Amino acid sequence: MKRNLFITLAGLLASIGLQAQQPLTHTQHGQLRTVVNPAASLMHLGGEVSVIGRRQWVGIEGAPTVFWGSGHLGFGGIRATAGLNIRHESLAVEKLTEASAFFAKSVRISESEYLGLSMNAGFSYLDGRFSQLDPMDPAFREDIRETDALVGFGVMLYRPDRYYVGLSLPRLMLGNLGLTGDSRYQFTNSYHLTAGALFPLGTDFQFRPSLLVTYSESLRPQAEVSAMFFVKEVFGIGVNVRSYGELAGMAQFNFGGFGLGYSYQFNPGNQPLNRRINNTTHEIGLSYRFGRDMGLL
Repeated sequence: MKRNLFITLAGLLASIGLQAQQPLTHTQHGQLRTVVNPAASLMHLGGEVSVIGRRQWVGIEGAPTVFWGSGHLGFGGIRATAGLNIRHESLAVEKLTEASAFFAKSVRISESEYLGLSMNAGFSYLDGRFSQLDPMDPAFREDIRETDALVGFGVMLYRPDRYYVGLSLPRLMLGNLGLTGDSRYQFTNSYHLTAGALFPLGTDFQFRPSLLVTYSESLRPQAEVSAMFFVKEVFGIGVNVRSYGELAGMAQFNFGGFGLGYSYQFNPGNQPLNRRINNTTHEIGLSYRFGRDMGLL
């Protein structure tokens, strides 16, 4: 049963061109940026805690599931932040856990613009229980339990409450995690380009576009664009478009320092896999910002 499940998932990955499965990115990157580029924490010196969950291929057991968590504290006197990023990802009998601590510092380069730099360090742990698939099949008997250190960096140019542009390498692998064995994960360095802005539309409406471009040595570059419209900074609705054809509808509520987001992603070019399995992805995010810095950007 579990062996058939893994073969099914492997076939799905192959059918959409993901022979080497990199950790997934979330569609709500315009709101939760620190997990992609820790330097983005400098835009909220009051501190912030956020968590986001993503579930793909609803209806199939063992489908990709990812949870991100991030939190940081600010030191306004020196315009610096320190925090922690955590991710847990599962795919069939494989599980990946990552944790890294970061420190970021910004310097003023003009009257209203800042340049931020961040460094992070942590570990990745890959656990593949292939022996659970079929104990009598030698091809699936070797389990994988690997731990590797990681370091990363980020840089961001920003103007508070107006715009930001950033480049990050959050995972510079120091070993060969996932490069051998039967693992579907093959980790190589992944680079992220992020950008976003906030435009007021009168006194009650705001428009927030954002961009995320991901490049990896083992995968085709992926680009995605999001556009959100807000009413009185309380309720927002928008769309996300990815270069591989996925579309997502998004909604966000802001209340009392909390931000609650939801997205529903699908690929209109793919047919449902069967009556129980479809190509949709659900994503829920929750964040809380401390202090008085409650802006949309």
